[in-house]
Order: sequence, then structure tokens, then C-alpha cells
Amino acid sequence: MDSKSKLFALAVITVLLLSLSVSLVAAQYTTEKTTDVTIAPDGTFTTIDSDSGVSCCIQGTPGATGTVTADAYDGNPQPTATIPSGISLGHFVAITFNMNTNDFSQATVTISYTASDVQNIQSPYVVFKYSPDTNSYVKLDSTADTTAKTITVTLSSVNDPLLAIGGTSNTNAGTGMSLSTWAIFVGSTIAVVVLVTLGFMYMRRSR
Repeated sequence: MDSKSKLFALAVITVLLLSLSVSLVAAQYTTEKTTDVTIAPDGTFTTIDSDSGVSCCIQGTPGATGTVTADAYDGNPQPTATIPSGISLGHFVAITFNMNTNDFSQATVTISYTASDVQNIQSPYVVFKYSPDTNSYVKLDSTADTTAKTITVTLSSVNDPLLAIGGTSNTNAGTGMSLSTWAIFVGSTIAVVVLVTLGFMYMRRSR
């Protein structure tokens, strides 16, 4: 193989690895929305994000301003974090409150979920919060409405951003993938096959 062919092969491998890394990131990230916050005279502000399925009722100092951002993920953004034994997690959501700590009292967060979000989890469902200090997920007091498919939790700090729906692992369920994850996986596979095929065709012509 001449130097030109080797260079092309190296380029194909580089593009392949880049494609795979981008696909993994894309498979995690789903949606993000930032909403401006202004606390009303009654001390509350409510926002509903239909894309991420998250609604927040923030209580704080009347007139205080800031933003709240909701990020929804297909997979676990903290894959190395410890999860309690026998527990499965799904529908990871990050809630970021960008406002003065002194102006924030608490926030009631309601997370909507679908059957696929909890397919590996047995009811009753609860909310787990990621703790960066211990790199682990811990259970919070929460209330689930299985009829409406919502789960509600109250956060008392602006430092409670990453949440997940959890419960006892359903050992009879398959691992499953969301539709978007399957689409990304299939698209990446096709791209890889095309790149490798073109690489072999080019090298054969070079010979």
C-alpha cells in the first residue's frame, strides 16, 4: 500500500471514530429549553415545557428574575455514578435554576413520562437526584400519578439539577432503546458502512 492509500485509510478511520463519538453524545442529549423567570407579586412563577415534559412552580422573592433551563436526556449523563442496588433509572432531566440563591425558596417540579421511559422499572416510581459529592443517585421524596403519568418532587435548593425516574428493576423487561436512539444508531451504522466501502474501493483502485 502506497503512502497515499495509507493516508486515505487513516482519514477514513478518523472520520469513523469522530462519527461514533458524535453519535454517542447525540444519543444522550434530547432537548433543551431555557425560560425567563420573573417571580410574581404572589411569590410564584410557573413554567411548562412540553418538549421535555417538565413543569416548574418556583417560589421566591416577588420581582426577582432569572432563568430556568430544562434538559432531557435519552441516557444517563452520569454513567459512572453509583445507582442503588436493584434500582433502574430512566428519563433523566436536568433542571438548572439561574437566579440569586437568596431569591429562591423552593420549586415544585412535575415530570411527565411515557411507558418507554419506565419500561425497565417496576411501580411505584420515585425521583432520584444525582449527588456530585458522592457521584451517586439518591432517592428523594416524591409523588407519582400513574394515571396521568407524572411524578412530582419539591426542590429546596438551586443546586439540585439532575433528576431521574427510578424504581425496582424489572428483570423481565428488555433493555430497549428509544426511537431517537435507534435512528441515530442506524444512521451511524450506515455512515460507517459507506465510509469503509469507499475506503476499500479507493485502495483497490490505488493498487
